[in-house]
Amino acid sequence: MNYFLPKNYEIKSPSSDKEWESYFETRWKVLRAPWNKIKGSERDEMEENTFHLMIIDGNFDAVACGRLQMNTPEVAQVRYMAVLDQEQGKHLGSILMHGLEVKATTNGASKIFLQAREVAVPFYLNCGYSILEKTFLLYDEIQHYSMEKLLLKEQ
Repeated sequence: MNYFLPKNYEIKSPSSDKEWESYFETRWKVLRAPWNKIKGSERDEMEENTFHLMIIDGNFDAVACGRLQMNTPEVAQVRYMAVLDQEQGKHLGSILMHGLEVKATTNGASKIFLQAREVAVPFYLNCGYSILEKTFLLYDEIQHYSMEKLLLKEQ
């Protein structure tokens, strides 16, 4: 993968209150607001025990974000991947996934698991993930598929 961040964009873990606010706002806008879900529904009980990564633009606003959690010492899981609609097509999702995969490898994982929304399956296939099975419907309408990728020792 040889994608580059657009000028004035940066990939980082949120650290300040403003960055956390922007990070969760982006997650809510992409993953919950279109289904009229309340703010706060984009969070869960594992936030403090996981690795968060985001891409910020020149205004220091999160335009893409994702989370990595270790399910076992060997298996990591990517959750809450989100890229703002107006930022689609800039390879931000691929750059973010690469960063999360590097972190998973650094943590000793040999595999990444995720639950992909049906519309995102082609993206994850393009990132080297394989479909395991059709799984659940979120909000009675968003079909999900479990997917995985075996990680190389060096990313």
